[in-house]
Amino acid sequence: MHLKSSLLSAVPGLLHGFGSADEAVPEPFRDLFPEHFPQWKQVHGARVVEIRAPRQQAGECDALWTRRRAQPIGVIGADCTPILLAREDGGVIAAAHAGWRGTRARIAQALVEELRHAGEDPARFVAAIGPVIGPCCYEVSEELAADFAREFLAAGAGLAVPSHRRLNLGALNAWQLRESGVARVDCLAPCTRCSVGADGQPLYQSYRRVGRGPQQYACARIG
Repeated sequence: MHLKSSLLSAVPGLLHGFGSADEAVPEPFRDLFPEHFPQWKQVHGARVVEIRAPRQQAGECDALWTRRRAQPIGVIGADCTPILLAREDGGVIAAAHAGWRGTRARIAQALVEELRHAGEDPARFVAAIGPVIGPCCYEVSEELAADFAREFLAAGAGLAVPSHRRLNLGALNAWQLRESGVARVDCLAPCTRCSVGADGQPLYQSYRRVGRGPQQYACARIG
């Protein structure tokens, strides 16, 4: 079953969803994938691309946005942070993928800055952070944890590294969005690595749990 955000659900005409282990592509997008999506390759960077045409060749990028009605966009992951944004009237949508490298490169802020340069007001946007590996499970090296603590000192004590060698990617990306002017951010809680259903089976795909394999999509479409 895919997840939905209450904030994004209130945007008129917006379809969206965060995929899961048993519904990798959210059901509203199953008949559209992959033929109607842009062609892109995620590289854990901070490049943002506007989608202006069906099946656009977007190249290497980790964030997409569009004003095109009926144009689906999305990102893929299996522990990285999926981010969906929409203008409150449904006129613009965006999606970003942020692993630790993308978070460190401030992909969420780069996306909002791109929207601002395109004439958009970040205050008119709402956003949702989907299922991501949580600080309960995301253990990194001493060096990387120390680097994040220094880089995101302005976020407040313990936000980036809430406990020894654990990163909180979801909270960091939500902070980046708010710092950039997107005040309304819905943080969906599930950890991709350890969340299980009533039957004890994993709810999400996780690279940290099983290694390289299936992933899940976060998708959005206007109308």
